[in-house]
Amino acid sequence: MNFQGKAVLVYLEEDNIARAYFRIQPLMTQDGPVGDTKADYPDDGYLRIVPDKNEQHTFKERMRSMCGLCLMDLRFLPADANKIRTNKNYAPARGETNQYIIYSDAVRALPEDLIYQVVSEGSAAGAATPLVYIRNGANIQGPFRREDGQSAGDTVQLPPDSAEIHAVTVNGQELLFYWPKVEAPVPQDPAPEEKAEKPAETEKPDPMQNAYEQIQAMNVAPSVNANRLHDSSARTPIDFVPEQNTRPLAGTKLYQTPQKQVSPRRAHNQLMEAVENQRYAARYEAPGATLPQSAELKDVHNPADTLKHALQSMWQCQEGQQQAIDVVLAQPGMRALLSQVISRETNDLTVAAMHGQLQELEAERLMTLMQLDDVKKNLAAAREEAVGKLQAEEQKKIDALQTARQQAQEALNQLQAAMEPMERDRQALAEKIQNTESALEYAPHFVAPRAGRAVTRDEMTDRVEKCLTAAGFCVESGDALAMLTAFALANGEWECCAETEEDAQTGMEAFAAALGVPLENAGYKSEVALLPGGNAPVLLNVRYPHSALVTSSYAQSFADRKDDYADLTVPSVPLAVAMDRLPQEMPAFPPAEKACVVREMLAHSAALSSSTQEVLLSLRQAALKAGAALPLTVMEQMARFISALQNDLKGGLAEAIDRAVCLYAVPYLLGRKADLDAVLPLLSAMPRTLKSLNA
Repeated sequence: MNFQGKAVLVYLEEDNIARAYFRIQPLMTQDGPVGDTKADYPDDGYLRIVPDKNEQHTFKERMRSMCGLCLMDLRFLPADANKIRTNKNYAPARGETNQYIIYSDAVRALPEDLIYQVVSEGSAAGAATPLVYIRNGANIQGPFRREDGQSAGDTVQLPPDSAEIHAVTVNGQELLFYWPKVEAPVPQDPAPEEKAEKPAETEKPDPMQNAYEQIQAMNVAPSVNANRLHDSSARTPIDFVPEQNTRPLAGTKLYQTPQKQVSPRRAHNQLMEAVENQRYAARYEAPGATLPQSAELKDVHNPADTLKHALQSMWQCQEGQQQAIDVVLAQPGMRALLSQVISRETNDLTVAAMHGQLQELEAERLMTLMQLDDVKKNLAAAREEAVGKLQAEEQKKIDALQTARQQAQEALNQLQAAMEPMERDRQALAEKIQNTESALEYAPHFVAPRAGRAVTRDEMTDRVEKCLTAAGFCVESGDALAMLTAFALANGEWECCAETEEDAQTGMEAFAAALGVPLENAGYKSEVALLPGGNAPVLLNVRYPHSALVTSSYAQSFADRKDDYADLTVPSVPLAVAMDRLPQEMPAFPPAEKACVVREMLAHSAALSSSTQEVLLSLRQAALKAGAALPLTVMEQMARFISALQNDLKGGLAEAIDRAVCLYAVPYLLGRKADLDAVLPLLSAMPRTLKSLNA
C-alpha cells in the first residue's frame, strides 16, 4: 500500500531490542482504516523500523518511549524520499518475516490533540490517547483528560454517525477513535498592491442584499478561485500542535477574526523590471573578503532570479504556461500556499458572496440551536406539568377509594356489632329448644342455617382438599372436584363410604367443615324443623324431605353396602384412609352459600359427545343383562357429572366417565347383587371402578 503523502495512525510494539529492531503495524489514515495489511504486507503484516542516520544513538530510547499508538507521518517529505523500502534481510525461513522496512525519522509521537479515543463512561483511565471523548449511549462528548477525566477546553458533542469516528482493531480488540478533519484557513485581507492590480470597474455587492441575492445579481459563472476552494489537495498541511481550536462550532457567538497584516509589495512594471535585470547582469561586485590568488571564483546565481527569468520565457508560449503550472503545482505544499494567496483576494465577488452566505447560515444555525434549547425547556416544563396533573388526579382517586373503604369497614363493624346480640339470642333459643327436645321424646329438631358467603370453584376445591387431608384421608388430583360436583348434583341425599362406618362419618364431618357448617346429628325418629334466615348448606344424618339447603347423608362401610340399601340411587363417594400419617386438627372456614357452590361446580358443563353417550347406553344394556337395570335418575346424574368435569380433570373425558360410574353405577350394582361378569368387559379401562368393585 502506498503511504506517500499520508499520516497514518500506527501501533508500535517492541520486538528485539538486541538488534535494535522494532515492528510497526499500520491502522488507519485520516480518511479511515487502512486496508487489509495481511494482503499488502504478507507474513506478519508488519513494517520493520530501522534507525535513521541522524539518530543512531537515540533510536532505542525514542522507540521505547513511543511503544503503543503513534504516528507515521509521510506528508511533508519530498517525493523522492522513499522512507518505506524493501527489507534486504527478508527471509521467513530464518525468522525475518517483515518484507518492508521504514526509517525511524518517519515515526513520531502521537500529538495530544490530534486524535481522541471514544470510550465508555468510566473507562477513560485505560484509553490509548491523552485526550478522550466519553460515550454514554448515543451521547458522545469531549474532550476530557485521560488522567482525571476533567474537561480539556470547550466541551462539544459529536453525532454518533459522524464520518470522523473510526472503528479500528488493535491487538484483537475493536476500539473507536475520533480523528477530526482539519478545516480550511480563515480568509485574510489581500496586500495593498494586490488590490491595486484589480480592475477599477469591479462592482461591489449591495450590502442590503443577502448572499443568495448577491450571487444571483452577478449573473456570472463562479470564478476559478471559487472552484479551487473545493480542491481537497489545497488544504493547509496539518500542524500537530495547532495554534487555533479546530473543533466544531457549539453555539458560540460570531466574531470577526483578526486579519493578518501583509507587507506591501511593489506594483508590477515590465519596463523597470527589464532595466533592473540588465543592470544587475552587467554589474560586477568584487568579493568583500580578501581571497588568496589561488582561490577559484565561480558565478553564483540567485535561484529566485533564475526561476523568474525561466518563468518569463516559458510564459510567452501557451504550452509553456501549462508546463510551468504543472511543475509549480507538483512541488510539496504548493497547492496549500496558493490556496492561502487566493483566499486573501476578498474583492472576488463570488468568494465574498459565498462568505456572506456562510455567515448567514451560521447565524441561522445558532438561532436554531437557541430555539431548540427553548423548545427542550418548554417540553420539560410541559412534561412535568402533565405528570403533576396525572399524579394529582390519581391521588384524588386513591383518596376517594380509601375513604370509601374506611366507610365500608365502619359499616361492616356496625353490622357485626348489631349481629352479636342476635347471635346470642339465637344460641339461647337453640339451647332452650334442645332442652325442650330432651323433655319430649318426639319433639321436632330445629336447625338454623347459617349465613353463607359467595365462594369460587377453586376456593371450595382447596377447602375440601385441606380438610380431607387434615382428617387423615388420601386426596388425589380430582377427588375434591368429584366430591363437590356429586354434592351439587345430589337430589337431597348422598353418602360416603370407607373401610369402616366411623371413617365414613369422619369424612362427612371433614366435608361439612370445608363448607363451613356443622354436621347435624338428628335422630331417625325426630322431626326436623328448618328455621328461616340463613343460606348455607345443612348436612343431616337422617332422611329428610327434599329442601334447597338440606342434604341427608349416609355413612357406611364398603362391606355393608352390598347388603343394605338395595335400591339406593344416590351418589356414593369412596374415601381412602392414609396409612402413613395421623389425623390433625381441621382448619376452620366461614360458611359458604349453598346456591353459590352448586352454581360454581356446574358452571363448566358442556354437551356430551355421541361416543360418550354410546358408552353410557352400553353400560345400561350390560347392567340390564346382569340383572340390575340402571334407573333413569342414575343415568341422568352420570351424564350431568361427566358434562361438568370432562374438561377439568387431569385424565380428561376418560377419568370423568370412570368417576361417574364409580359414584353412581357401582353402588346400585352392588346393592342389587348384579352379575358383575356381564359388565366387566365395559369397565376394563376404568381403574377406580374396578377397585371399588373388588372392595
